[in-house]
Amino acid sequence: MYKLIPGRSSLLVGLGAVVAFVWLFLASAVTPAQEKGGPPQPEPPPARGSEIVFTGKFFCSLKRAVPMPFKGTVTSLKVKSGQRVEAGEVLARYRLAPEATLQVQQRLSPAKIKELEIKQAEVEKNLVSLEVKQKELTQLAQQKLAPTLTKTQTDREVQQLVKQRKAVSEHLAQEQQQALEDQAFLKSQLGSLPNPGQVPRDAALVAPVSGYIIWVHPDFREGAELDPTKAVFQIGVMDPMVVRAHVYEIEALQLTLGEGAEVNVESLPGRNFEATVSRIAWAPVPPSIYVPAGQEQPSYYEVELNVPNPDLILKEGLKGRVTLRKSR
Repeated sequence: MYKLIPGRSSLLVGLGAVVAFVWLFLASAVTPAQEKGGPPQPEPPPARGSEIVFTGKFFCSLKRAVPMPFKGTVTSLKVKSGQRVEAGEVLARYRLAPEATLQVQQRLSPAKIKELEIKQAEVEKNLVSLEVKQKELTQLAQQKLAPTLTKTQTDREVQQLVKQRKAVSEHLAQEQQQALEDQAFLKSQLGSLPNPGQVPRDAALVAPVSGYIIWVHPDFREGAELDPTKAVFQIGVMDPMVVRAHVYEIEALQLTLGEGAEVNVESLPGRNFEATVSRIAWAPVPPSIYVPAGQEQPSYYEVELNVPNPDLILKEGLKGRVTLRKSR
């Protein structure tokens, strides 16, 4: 019998254990395809996301501001926030300040038109007188009783006056056309035009479109005196509303116009709203001034969705979570 050396026996046991572990690992790594004798199959590529989710804010689909173009004192306020108004409806009235009244009067009767009318009358008068003289000189010249130089000079003066009359007439026509356009604009600012010869004292603010009063200037109330202001009312069309969002470039490329979506509003838990993609920008949103622009920065595109709002529960500024379900 052979006698085992203690150190060599432990080494053999360790080598046997390593061989057994390697054999078990290789046996477990055999795929079903290898068991059948076929080549190993590659893993399928990951499917595109089944949902596109982003957040946005609600806005009126159309919004118009109502300015107060002249300084004045509010005499009546006929509407309030949330009220439905129609295009052309009077929203408020105010009394024009004295300087505003003078300004309106000057626009109703432009001084330049009067100057041109006076100038045109003078040219016509001089031309008639000169044409009579020209006729007399022509008759005398035919009888050889007038010098030819005098008649030639008169003919030139008549030609100059004819050209001057044409220039004044054209200038006057331009000024009159501009005055008509300004009066039409002035009518929209005042709400109506006074009768000829009357100095306007009051003005009205009129709704430019049909919609809802979504904002009123905090200082606009009866008795308040305000300077010319760009907006004292804001009128919005609230059905439908639009959701505006900045969508990451990879997701924006997967959107199509007319595609349906679902919107959940944080402030209205449990309510889901159907939406439709109505606009997709083709140019990315400019990077923030606080973030340096560069090729390494990702791009975002502005997307709009129309959301029906028949019960007017959706308001401007609400935040919504948009979900679009895409087929794999």
